[in-house]
Amino acid sequence: MKQHLSITESYIRARITGIILIIIGAVFLVNPTSINIKIGFILILLGIFMIFMITERSIPKKISDVQVEGNMDTINKIIKELNLNGNAVFIPKSDILTEERIFIPPNRSGIIKIPNIDDNNDNIIITGADGKNLGISIPPAGIKLLKEIEKDRTFENIRPENIEEKLQLLVGINLIKSVSFKKQQFGWSLEIEKHASSNNDHNLHSQYPCPTCSAIITMITRALNKKIRIYDTTYNGNKITFHLNIIKRRVKPENKTC
Repeated sequence: MKQHLSITESYIRARITGIILIIIGAVFLVNPTSINIKIGFILILLGIFMIFMITERSIPKKISDVQVEGNMDTINKIIKELNLNGNAVFIPKSDILTEERIFIPPNRSGIIKIPNIDDNNDNIIITGADGKNLGISIPPAGIKLLKEIEKDRTFENIRPENIEEKLQLLVGINLIKSVSFKKQQFGWSLEIEKHASSNNDHNLHSQYPCPTCSAIITMITRALNKKIRIYDTTYNGNKITFHLNIIKRRVKPENKTC
């Protein structure tokens, strides 16, 4: 919370300073002497710089470049080639699984049986003992983006009610326009408003979200340390809403002896 306030306060202070400089510069131009014109234009240019260059809060070039990494078209072709119709399940990292994964099952409806991906750190195509394809396990498109963001902050072990507050940091660095994470009757809704509409196939967003969206869902997965399934997505202009289920870990029954 303190970090978020610090980002916001710095942004507000810089913007107020810029506006003040522009006003003072305009006052100098009211009395257009040779020196006043020079001072006025310098102050106005400094004010514009403060507002649009410093307070734009644009993300670092590394993060901007990372967003376009990954071949979404190739992933889409793999999904279609394997005839996978299920939506993404985000799997948290573990002692064996060194980074989060996305599991895409063959079917969308019904109860999804998630294989033990914790033991398949390097596998992509997950098969059963009979050789049947159970789906694919691949890193989220936004995993590198998340690593860049987490250089200055962490998203591990956060209580559900505090996640939305943490996600506002992404608005603070101008990665997204707005974000909300709300409890619903049958799960959670994650609404992300981007600065521009996505060109990705809507079905692909449910199965393999774009780098920005997948980085945010991976953050939530990391914060809760639980499997998260996308069961639906809805769109409204530049806004995309992910309807999520948090999959609780099953406790193995104890063996009772008489």
